[in-house]
Amino acid sequence: MWFVIAIIGFMLRSDHLGVSSIIRELSLNSDHLYLCLLHLFHSNAWKLERIISKWIELLKRSNWIYREYSKPVLIGDGVMESKEGKKMPSVKKMRQGSENSGKPEFIWGHMFGGIGVLVGNTVKLFCLPLLLKIHDGNKTIREWTESEYINDSHVTRLVREAFKVAILLKESCFLVLDRYYLSVDALKALREEAWGVGIALVTVITRAKKDCVAYKKPIPIDPNGRAVCPKRGRKRKKPLKTGEKVKLIDQFTASADQFTKQKIMMYGKLKEVSYLCVDLLWGDDLFQELRFVLTVVDGVQNIFVSTSLLLAPEIIIALYCRRPKIEVLYKAFKQVIDGFGCRFWSYFLPVLKRRDPAKAADEKLKELGLSIKDAKKAEKVKKSIINTYNATEGFVMFCCIATGILQLIALTFTAEINAAPIRWLRTYTNIVPSEGSTAAALRNDLWRVYDFCPDLGIFRIIRQKMLQRLPDSKSVA
Repeated sequence: MWFVIAIIGFMLRSDHLGVSSIIRELSLNSDHLYLCLLHLFHSNAWKLERIISKWIELLKRSNWIYREYSKPVLIGDGVMESKEGKKMPSVKKMRQGSENSGKPEFIWGHMFGGIGVLVGNTVKLFCLPLLLKIHDGNKTIREWTESEYINDSHVTRLVREAFKVAILLKESCFLVLDRYYLSVDALKALREEAWGVGIALVTVITRAKKDCVAYKKPIPIDPNGRAVCPKRGRKRKKPLKTGEKVKLIDQFTASADQFTKQKIMMYGKLKEVSYLCVDLLWGDDLFQELRFVLTVVDGVQNIFVSTSLLLAPEIIIALYCRRPKIEVLYKAFKQVIDGFGCRFWSYFLPVLKRRDPAKAADEKLKELGLSIKDAKKAEKVKKSIINTYNATEGFVMFCCIATGILQLIALTFTAEINAAPIRWLRTYTNIVPSEGSTAAALRNDLWRVYDFCPDLGIFRIIRQKMLQRLPDSKSVA
């Protein structure tokens, strides 16, 4: 019951001041109800993995998953959220990589990794959030909880979680990532997960840096150790792993006559693209064969990469152009839902100071666990910190579900929301309303929630409270 109240509160609250805003929006003005709602995030009655699994299961039933070339499109990316709290778990010093000069170079906060899936139709596409978890600054907590991601970095963990999402969806998926995630560790993690399941469920689409270096395939060697195309010199004792070194940036000029021109839909516009597709080996000590697509659009050069050698270059380009959808998601997640607005802290956590280095929080936490000699007290301290950590991730996950439900409502009840009296916009960017417009329309009709859930006693209280705020409560009743 409290889970439903929390989700509805996140969807409809008009101010962003933590759990208190839910109490005010639903007119549950009681200290007892506030404590009950606060206890929900610290409760052991729910498990994050079970909630994620159920959320994906319900999403499959909605039939709103958008499939590109008969496969769902997953989009992954990291997001940093600044936090001023000095006793919050997993808060660390991070370098802000934004090109916006108005932001500071370093911030203190949480590093989250998120995975979303495209939902909707050709009229409107949303990136629906499937999960958002803390991916950095929590190594000590992962050791305490014996997490399976103990030794994983942010990059490898995101790839492994995307593979688990594909398993829950029971479908082969595309995974679109930023160029930051093109690494040897990520490709190794993807290969390990594919070996564990027995099938490559995830095809990664990403972008490479301009200074990317790859290799051609090695020259074939016969059983006698001689090259098929013999060269002067002694025989090689071991076969070559790679062939000739290739600087991809040089191919824009060296192979300019081999580029193909074609019109492709990019970021919602039909543009003429010149591209060249080559299959090369990439990654030190890995040398995995990848498909590189060199493109030139309006004079701008880009290098797209795919782990599948069967995808056409036009498909690779079109799929990567879906990546900005997750940036739009994070914007709505912060501004409409305020999904990172949690303020959970623990009394036992060591105080962070602004002059501490980046890894200070995790090192202090490790020292705290080793410094307590009393086993019972140490267990109490660890339990409190882990509980606060779980409450933070639970708060964010609940907000993910609230955001996803708003998106599904906007897609399902487009006509009803557009016809609502409160629905007025100076400029309509799309027929399908946004998450903010949907939340505003639902907030106006909050008192009707009892008609849909008459069996829940708490909704009866909400309806009575909301009716008191209407101008003519008797006529509405």
